[in-house]
Amino acid sequence: MLLGLGTPAAPAAASGLVPTPEEVVNAGPMVMALTFDDGPSPQYTPQVLDRLRDHRVRATFFVCGDNVVRYPAVVRRIVREGHTLGNHTWSHPRLDGLVTADVRDQIQRTQDVITRISGHRPVLFRAPYGRFTDSALALCAELGLRPISWSVDPKDWANPGAGTIAGRVLAGAAGGAIVLNHDGVEGGDDNPQPGTGADRSQTVAALNTYLPRLIAAGYRFTTPDRHPPAQSGSPAASARHWISRPRTGSPCLPLRSGETKARSSNWLRNADAGARQHLQNI
Repeated sequence: MLLGLGTPAAPAAASGLVPTPEEVVNAGPMVMALTFDDGPSPQYTPQVLDRLRDHRVRATFFVCGDNVVRYPAVVRRIVREGHTLGNHTWSHPRLDGLVTADVRDQIQRTQDVITRISGHRPVLFRAPYGRFTDSALALCAELGLRPISWSVDPKDWANPGAGTIAGRVLAGAAGGAIVLNHDGVEGGDDNPQPGTGADRSQTVAALNTYLPRLIAAGYRFTTPDRHPPAQSGSPAASARHWISRPRTGSPCLPLRSGETKARSSNWLRNADAGARQHLQNI
């Protein structure tokens, strides 16, 4: 049984309201979301899936359409093992450099190919480089896609070392956190060389370090599609004002709309203090 929470939420109806990118998952305290971008990869995605299976963790894979076509068997395995597929455009361009028609082509073609190959139509979207444009968000509203950002970025794409990646994820651990990882590279690579941009071996190795520690500390994992978007006023409301922790550099949950900083700090302390202490002792 995977360590996932909730049941899939119904796709958002195309209401005409432009959604806001979600930086946290609205699943309560001690629940985080792992996400993987730019895949699938025939080499590294299966290794990621093996680690997730070993620890019974469910994650979200934001895949590029051109890689879906190249590696359909890997896509089907992602779905078969209970994970969520998200739309990450066809070829990973900067959307702010495209005209509206090209943005539509990037997202729509990816929707269609993921649906055809996996049998599941995505309800989550992440813009390349996190650059959500007005045209992309309007198209999300039209297609019933929820735009998903992140709150913890270990910069694994830069290959800083597995220990560094794990340390950054552990430092950012908090209820509601969405962690950004990378399991592939746009355009595919059947034989990525060590140290290149397609080398995700450090990301895989880091999972072996931080997943056992987070689970031992009491954290659980989910996917954003299994929970409704955070509403204004909730502890996990997706805001851009983070409570700073200069001593650790850890991001934590945003301030709750209409509440004081002290009340938000108390909520976070009660929800995550025990887990953070446990992480330090493991």
